[in-house]
Amino acid sequence: MVKHTMNFIKQTRNITGLLCFFLFVGVAQADEDLWKSGSNLYIRLTDQDESKKEATPPNQHPVQLNPDQITNALEGIEAWSGGGFFKKKKLKNLFSLQQSRLLGQYISTGLSKARPDQDIVFVLARSEKKYLVIQNTGYTGGRVFYLDGKLHLIIGDYDNEGDRFKETAHKSHGVTDVKQYFKHGRRAKPSGFKGSVVARAGVNPHVDGGKTRQDWVEIDLEQAASVYLAEKAEQTPQETVINEAVQAEAARLARERREMRLELAKMRKEMKSSSGDNSARTIKQRLITLQELRDKELISAEEYQQKREQILGEI
Repeated sequence: MVKHTMNFIKQTRNITGLLCFFLFVGVAQADEDLWKSGSNLYIRLTDQDESKKEATPPNQHPVQLNPDQITNALEGIEAWSGGGFFKKKKLKNLFSLQQSRLLGQYISTGLSKARPDQDIVFVLARSEKKYLVIQNTGYTGGRVFYLDGKLHLIIGDYDNEGDRFKETAHKSHGVTDVKQYFKHGRRAKPSGFKGSVVARAGVNPHVDGGKTRQDWVEIDLEQAASVYLAEKAEQTPQETVINEAVQAEAARLARERREMRLELAKMRKEMKSSSGDNSARTIKQRLITLQELRDKELISAEEYQQKREQILGEI
């Protein structure tokens, strides 16, 4: 009896171990990194999150999407952010060019093999100047899936600076890669994103239960990308004209500086060679040269008057 009991316990342990193993494998395979940099930056496939009340509809995955369309559509999205008692709201691109390109490439790759019950989540960073020369790093986290013919983007964190105290504490001990935690956004409720995405052709906020979600955007990729490219094409000639004008002005100033240096060198040489010669002809020639420099605005009025008095004082 004891022997049978021990065998039963051993078999039970083996079965439990196998169940734990398969459960571990299942959890490990649930998240698949599509792109990763350090502990905090990534784009990955994960399980679909749940809606608040009703069952979450399955996504239209897998789906083949053009990476360039995704990049251009995301690059054209603008959002108001910030604001408060002492701060004005700022309008800027939701994603930097680098972020848009990363998302375009890996969203396309990820959704091409994603299951209907999977989403893509990401955390990306960008650095901007703050307080003149100080670089400020902001982290943006979000969730992406394809449904009803549109790319859905839920913003969890936007330009979040992270836990500065935690980073400082760890760096004081020589740890440079500090794990941070950022929100990906959820279907069930708004993330607390304090900004607002600017609605435009192909880009509109999601309406959930009659309420507009500022953190949830629906994107018609083809329309949004084509509108952005058209606007970019219109802006390019103007930018080219401005750049050409700036370059022409810079060349003109450089030419004038060269002429000024030559004139000043010529004047110094003449004055040096005529030192000790106070004849009326020499003084006259020096005054004429001085007047020419002033007429060309190569010397200031004060410099002109000072030098003129010096020459006349030699008579």
